[in-house]
Amino acid sequence: MAHYFFHLHECGTVTRDEEGKDMPDLAAARHHAETAARHIMCAEVVDGDLCLSCRIEIENRDSGERTEIHFRDVVNITG
Repeated sequence: MAHYFFHLHECGTVTRDEEGKDMPDLAAARHHAETAARHIMCAEVVDGDLCLSCRIEIENRDSGERTEIHFRDVVNITG
């Protein structure tokens, strides 16, 4: 298992994940970040806002590898 951190980049503010989570692989970490992004967006919509420019940066503690999940990429917008 690898240990991943999930840093939230939200409207110019970075909230660093100091604890992280053990995940079997990057695919599982990406899925976790996508789900977290959707939950954050749901809370924003309840308050009447939605920022699609926000993102979650995934950092592998051991390798230092980083990837990003952009909020706009985890939802289908129609209509």
